[in-house]
Amino acid sequence: MNTIVKPASYSEQNVQVFVFKTNLISAKDIWRISPVMGETPGILKWNVDQHDIDNVLRIETAWLMPEDIIRLVTAVGYLCEELPD
Repeated sequence: MNTIVKPASYSEQNVQVFVFKTNLISAKDIWRISPVMGETPGILKWNVDQHDIDNVLRIETAWLMPEDIIRLVTAVGYLCEELPD
């Protein structure tokens, strides 16, 4: 697994929000990804909307890219694809 490193140009003013379609449908699924989300540098806030048809995962980050999030979630065994704006 690649290590995620905070870039030298990091600034809290550059926080971005990414949204992803997932198959995180139960509390157990969310519990399984919680350690990954909590331990990953760069994830400032995250949540899953289980009431949305796409089970949307919302991530606030200042330096991670969508590919980083997709790699993290799929490594735990779940579907994750970026939703367009």
